Amino acid sequence: MFSMLKKFWKENVFIGILLLITASCQTMVSVLNARAFNALIDLDFDLFFWTTVQMFMIFMLFLLFTFFQINAMSRIKQRMVTAIRRSITERLEKVSYKTFHEKQVGTYASWLSNDMNTIEVDAFDEFYAVLSGIIATITSVVALFFFHWSIVVLSFVIGALTLWLPKLFEKKLATASLETTRQNEVFLSKTSDALSGFDTLFSFNLLSRITSSVRHASLKLAEAKNHQARVMSFVVSLGAFGNILGQLSVVALTGFLAFQSLLSLGSIASTGNLASTIFNTVGNLSQRIAGIRATRPIFEKFEKIDCLDEQVNERISCRSGFELSNVSYAYGDKPLFDNLSYSFSLGGKYAITGASGSGKSTLFNVLSGKLTDYSGSVSFAGHELETLTGQQLRQHVLYVDQVPYLFDGTIRDNITLGETFGDYILKTALAQSALDEFILQLPEGLDTPVGEGGRSLSGGQRQRIALARGLVRGKSIILIDEGTSSLDEVSAIKIEQHLVTNPKLTVLMITHHLRDSIRSQLDGLLSLS
Repeated sequence: MFSMLKKFWKENVFIGILLLITASCQTMVSVLNARAFNALIDLDFDLFFWTTVQMFMIFMLFLLFTFFQINAMSRIKQRMVTAIRRSITERLEKVSYKTFHEKQVGTYASWLSNDMNTIEVDAFDEFYAVLSGIIATITSVVALFFFHWSIVVLSFVIGALTLWLPKLFEKKLATASLETTRQNEVFLSKTSDALSGFDTLFSFNLLSRITSSVRHASLKLAEAKNHQARVMSFVVSLGAFGNILGQLSVVALTGFLAFQSLLSLGSIASTGNLASTIFNTVGNLSQRIAGIRATRPIFEKFEKIDCLDEQVNERISCRSGFELSNVSYAYGDKPLFDNLSYSFSLGGKYAITGASGSGKSTLFNVLSGKLTDYSGSVSFAGHELETLTGQQLRQHVLYVDQVPYLFDGTIRDNITLGETFGDYILKTALAQSALDEFILQLPEGLDTPVGEGGRSLSGGQRQRIALARGLVRGKSIILIDEGTSSLDEVSAIKIEQHLVTNPKLTVLMITHHLRDSIRSQLDGLLSLS
């Protein structure tokens, strides 16, 4: 949190100035209270009237700067939260494929939504409340010196006691806050999973599962929040006890000094207000600081994102294909393939076949750099795969999986992914992926929305869009995992013919249905068992 406050230090200094002005206004009004009460006691109407006018003018000034303060705080909080979100996503850009998929997407979404809400409320809002209270306390203490030094000493003694008491529950509050954060992640993940399965549950008349899943996750989240509230109630109660003790003690001491003729009777109105400011701040300070510290595990969680030390390297020359020598891979104790050796020459066309579970998709994940915990040797372009960065590998290799993901947007958006391409390059990619005729049939053409997750398109159309993504970027090595399995016979043959007859492409196809017309044009067939 403090790194963000430091990063935006100019804006936060400005907020501090606004808080100082508003706190000074409140303190001046409290001091003028004594003059107003003394004027009433002395029946001095003119003094009472002009003192009231002064208080009104100061209150108007207070309201004006409070208006500026609220708007300035909102702007800087949103800038800091946006900066934190950017920091998280930049770190996620640098994690490995395997590390990213150790958590569900709903967890990352929770980091960027629920955790940001927690940070905004429990970290930044509380920090500004603490800063405001400290500034108001300082101005109030200075004002109390003008009444009597003993009131200041008493305030310090009881204030120290008030700060110490809630610390007894500080660790418990941090633990409870972290558990609430974790349950927020679980809740978002569970509900996202249940709602995403609407179509499947609808088909089996099991939509009630959505309610039961959300209810179960909601009860777990409620339990964590209730526990956090119980711990917080102890912190609040102890702070409130110190607050009450401090205010009553100051009022009692002021009354005693007034009886001794050391203070005017009207002083009790001012010292009471000033003591209220001081002990409201001190009484809530431990609670607020505990709330701020409770967000520390959230920031630490972001700092622990396991980033790869991967720099943008120079583009490597694609002078040769893949060479596999004694490559093995296993999930736990289950081996998928063992001592696999094979060569995929540059410009060659290959098919990979085998029963379900034989490791075909896993092999593609190794070749595309997603999985790195294999044994043996895999080289690409004359370099060991482990010596290349993911960026260098993906400059040349496109992996089209069985269920490609489409973003909410248009077909054009999903092919270009925010990058710019010339019309000729785009049209060529559309033709090579057999999308050109389909696009012509659409009233909006490339600007046709695909719906959430590509819902308005068929599986085959989604696979063709995924293929076009790589072709438009000039990828020379295409790994297709059942890339034509969802297509009709004509479209499937058309795409496969485009791929196997293009001399510029190296094509590796996983297939359960290898057509004879395509088999005859292949340079190799790898069968996994």
